[in-house]
Amino acid sequence: MKENLIMENRELISIIAPVFNTKEYLNTCLESLINQTYRNLEIILVDDGSYDGSQYVCDEFAKRDYRIKVIHKDNEGVVSARKTGICVAQGDLIGFVDSDDWIELNMYERLYHYYDKEKTDIVMCGRYDDTAYESRPRLQGIDAGRYDCTRLKSEVFPRMVTNEAFFRWGIFPSYWDKLFKKELIMSFLLNVDNRITMGEDAAGVYTCLLNSKSIYIIGECLYHYRQLPFSMVTYANKDQENERMRYKVLYNTVLEELQKNTEIYDCTEQWKKYILFLLVPRADMLYKDIEKLDYLFPFTDIKRGTNVIIYGAGLWGSRLYAFLKRTKFCNVVGIADKNTKSIYINEIDILSPDRIDEVDHDSVIVAASFADARNDIEKYLRLKYPNDSIAILDENEVFSDRTLKAFGIK
Repeated sequence: MKENLIMENRELISIIAPVFNTKEYLNTCLESLINQTYRNLEIILVDDGSYDGSQYVCDEFAKRDYRIKVIHKDNEGVVSARKTGICVAQGDLIGFVDSDDWIELNMYERLYHYYDKEKTDIVMCGRYDDTAYESRPRLQGIDAGRYDCTRLKSEVFPRMVTNEAFFRWGIFPSYWDKLFKKELIMSFLLNVDNRITMGEDAAGVYTCLLNSKSIYIIGECLYHYRQLPFSMVTYANKDQENERMRYKVLYNTVLEELQKNTEIYDCTEQWKKYILFLLVPRADMLYKDIEKLDYLFPFTDIKRGTNVIIYGAGLWGSRLYAFLKRTKFCNVVGIADKNTKSIYINEIDILSPDRIDEVDHDSVIVAASFADARNDIEKYLRLKYPNDSIAILDENEVFSDRTLKAFGIK
């Protein structure tokens, strides 16, 4: 028999966790929730039509812990699942967790501490990017501290989405590293288009931030974001036009919402850069007629038929490798990365960067999405190799009208 909820002298936090076919990781996630040091929780598991056994794991945990509520529904996507969860949430504070991730046991204790102390609308923390090989801490791109209306407008909003460089985060777009006042987040979450399946967090979070009166940023990493292997099979079977359409829906629907808030701050240019940040590494699928170009987008100096080494074994590097392997546009003679164990590429050995000169090549392509990583790699390579052999993305090309049209966002 379930216990009665013992109310503390602290507010009820409702944690919403959409669940869809994550049985392999779900126990770890749910154990981290039920063992939180902050006890006054309502844990809402929204089973979004799982068929791998996740639905039964949710029910078993509900038997173990009186604070868990399970909702089983047809599969409609994570946006719909979050809406379902928030509509039944009883707490005045709302948190979110993805069911393949997990959190530090004191995460909600820490978030609530600063919410209660600082009296802000939103409290947020940093995260760990976790693979099978490492756990990398990632703090928000804006300094820790309290930001009221004045500081939001002068210090946060101007670099909220993209922090001055292409691309550097200001505030992460995710729901799950934040604690929200329900009265603030609810309307913005409910307004997100259910069709959005990529960038769906950003679609609600940034408009919510624009309408907040104050936020607090904690300089601690408390959330574990599990980075799962990229499936080449799934990628190969995707329909190009459907893929292009879902990014177009994301861009246009959020742009419309941001334009409603330009009297607070105009973030529309930042939003364009965010969309390009998503699109550029996926150009192999989303850039119309990319194979007809006489250069390798967005590396305008890389010509057809040359021998290249890809520096970067992450998502972008893996997609670029698959594209070149399929089209023979360039001949990939190696892939280099400081982390020689890749969760994305397992059919070719990853070179340590200091071994690049052992392989005969024309160019080294730096496939790094983030400006800081790209700059560090470029600096390292220019100390060791000829400058004209190093290819960095051409920002003028990325932001050109030609590129915007090719991606279908202009």
